[in-house]
Amino acid sequence: MSSPKKATTEPHVIKEELIASGKWVKLEKTTYVDPSGSTRTWETAKRTTRVANSAADGVAIIALLKRTLHKDCVVMVKQFRPPMGCNTLEFPAGLIDDNETVETAALRELKEETGYKGEVVGVTPVTCLDPGLSNCTTQMVMVHINGDDLENINPTQQLGDGGMYLFSKSHHCSSFS
Repeated sequence: MSSPKKATTEPHVIKEELIASGKWVKLEKTTYVDPSGSTRTWETAKRTTRVANSAADGVAIIALLKRTLHKDCVVMVKQFRPPMGCNTLEFPAGLIDDNETVETAALRELKEETGYKGEVVGVTPVTCLDPGLSNCTTQMVMVHINGDDLENINPTQQLGDGGMYLFSKSHHCSSFS
């Protein structure tokens, strides 16, 4: 004798209500139907800056610094992140500007945050890094940096007046194993 099957439904959003909105993010109460057919609510953070016709909000750059007679290095930035209350070590990253491709945004952010000029060698599909909290999406962009290029020997960050102070650091690939 088989047990009765539980009815299932396709999960879907019923409505989204704005709770609060700021310059960069907004908080919404999302009402949705789960697979069992029950109506539930969820608090959702969403970007206010997503560019029209762009699947990704931002880019993160995996930059490999290549120099003659040196080990290859991954370029990282350290910066204070207020939500974490501390400094974090992370890939250079930033939001995609209006009328900007993912590749152009990656090269711009790399130059701003590290001073390096690079060449895009790959782009990942769009991914959401924290889908239980937000709809923020990112594309990872792989970049090679020619460390022997005169522009890359003594790179200078080109930070705007956004108040973020970054410290660029290169880590030997062997230190990650």
